[in-house]
Amino acid sequence: MIKHFVVMTAACLFSVSAASGSELVYRPINPSFGGNPLNSGHLLQLAEIQNQHLDSNAFGDLFEEPTLADEFADAIRNGMITIAAGELLDAVVQRENPTGTMDLDGAIVSWVTSGDRVTVTINDGVSTNTLDLPIPVQN
Repeated sequence: MIKHFVVMTAACLFSVSAASGSELVYRPINPSFGGNPLNSGHLLQLAEIQNQHLDSNAFGDLFEEPTLADEFADAIRNGMITIAAGELLDAVVQRENPTGTMDLDGAIVSWVTSGDRVTVTINDGVSTNTLDLPIPVQN
C-alpha cells in the first residue's frame, strides 16, 4: 500500500510541468495599420460586398433644378387632379352620385356616401388610402 502511494506521488510530481505563457501580442490585420499588405485586396473586396450606400453621384440628382418642361408638366397634372377633386366634391355635395368611381391616371378613386359622411378610397395599385370625411353643408 505504501509502495503504491509512493509510486503515485512520484508520478504526480514528475507529470507536473511548469506552466508556460507569454504576453498577448496584437497583430493588425488591416495593412493601413501595419498589417500584412497582402490582405488589402481581400479586405477591399469584403468592404465592397458590405457597402449598402447609394452611389455618391445619385445625391447630385436630388438637388438639380427642374426644367421648365418638368414644371409645366407638373402644373398640368396638378390642375387635372384639382378638376377631378372638384368633380368628386360636386357629386357628393349635390348628392347627384352618392356612390361612384373614377379612374385618375391609373389610380382608382371610389366614394360611398353614408348619411352625412363620405368615404373616399384611393388605390394606385401599390397602396390604398381611405378618407372618412363629413359632407360639407351648403348654405
